[in-house]
Order: sequence, then C-alpha cells, then structure tokens
Amino acid sequence: MAMISEEAKKVLENSLGLSYEQLCGLDIHEEIAFVGSKTGKSPKFIHDPRKIGRGNPLLAQGKITTMEEINRKIDALHT
Repeated sequence: MAMISEEAKKVLENSLGLSYEQLCGLDIHEEIAFVGSKTGKSPKFIHDPRKIGRGNPLLAQGKITTMEEINRKIDALHT
C-alpha cells in the first residue's frame, strides 16, 4: 500500500467526507457508488484494448540502461 502523509489524509477526509482508511476499505462497487453520489454521474470504464496502458515504452524498446549494463561496459573498457 502507498504511504501517504497525515496532512494528505486530512485533506482527503475534508474534501471527500471519508477517512483514508474508509476509502481504502471500499470494494469496487462501493467506490463506483461513492463516485456517482459525489459527481451525479456513474464513472465510465474504457474496455478498448488499444487504450490500455502497456507500461514504459522506453523499457519495452530497450532504451533504459541499467547499472549492471553500465558496469559491464566499464569493465570491458579496462580489459
């Protein structure tokens, strides 16, 4: 679970009317009902697979260099 400061918890409680602990305890149906009661609209969820996040594209393209790779390149220079 993410760490959140006490100040942020107070801000959430003041703006939403629920404590952080209560918010974390809601199941998906309770969350949807809560959002609907606050906004007057039911949230819509996108089920189009083309619009689902697939992670970091740089990672997928191999454009992120890890420290292990850097160390291997440095070691190769010294040999």
